[in-house]
Amino acid sequence: MIPQEEINSTWTLRSDNYNKYVVEELQTDRPAKWIRLIEKNAPALRPLRVLDAGCGPGFFSAILSDAGHLVTGIDGSDRMLEHARTNATLYGRDPELIKGDFGRLPFADDTFDLLVCRNVTHIIQEHLKVYGEWNRVLKPGGVLLIFDANWHLPYQPGPVREDAIRRERACLEQYGSGFTHDGSYEYIDSGLEPENFRVFGNAVRPDFDIGVLCQLPFRDITFERDVTEELWSEKEKLAYGATPLYMLRAVKQEKTA
Repeated sequence: MIPQEEINSTWTLRSDNYNKYVVEELQTDRPAKWIRLIEKNAPALRPLRVLDAGCGPGFFSAILSDAGHLVTGIDGSDRMLEHARTNATLYGRDPELIKGDFGRLPFADDTFDLLVCRNVTHIIQEHLKVYGEWNRVLKPGGVLLIFDANWHLPYQPGPVREDAIRRERACLEQYGSGFTHDGSYEYIDSGLEPENFRVFGNAVRPDFDIGVLCQLPFRDITFERDVTEELWSEKEKLAYGATPLYMLRAVKQEKTA
């Protein structure tokens, strides 16, 4: 198992590049589209008390605060949190941003109406434990929204890897670059089954996650396998179309007497 400190260090190394992507995204019309999708799937009350788990450079923290919600973002990387604070100021907002482990949350039971995360759950190594913790801090009837992709499958032999490599070559030809922090190839000539993805093997998500969530007090577990049409740039669609972003939604069960 990879130590949490190593995971935090890796994301600190990638933080400037990831922040560049987030800053560019904040300057498009996509934040409004994200808000519409999130609020459509969130509890109806306003404002929402929101936890942005693994907030990174604070994309969700910034746009949800701007939409009037009460947002707390948590991340293990100091550098990511620095970027998150800067990005929040672009909106003139001041969400609560704290350093911590999103798998061991410093919050009381039944605190949040909504928990959101993007491109985070693929780094989790103990999903039952972490999803159980997320369930704990949600209020009864609170909503969990996970946005992620099958980032592990291009590192497994098979058609997804073949498509990912084809797309990466096409992206490099059309745009002259991909999305890595150092200009390296993500899939071309990469090794197979890196340690951080061994928890999944060749499992398909969100089916994998649904199996975990069904072991916890969640109800109304639903998903959309591809939400990229309005939420990804054309470059992202070309580069990562083999592993489209999905949305997984689950509601915390109400307590019984």
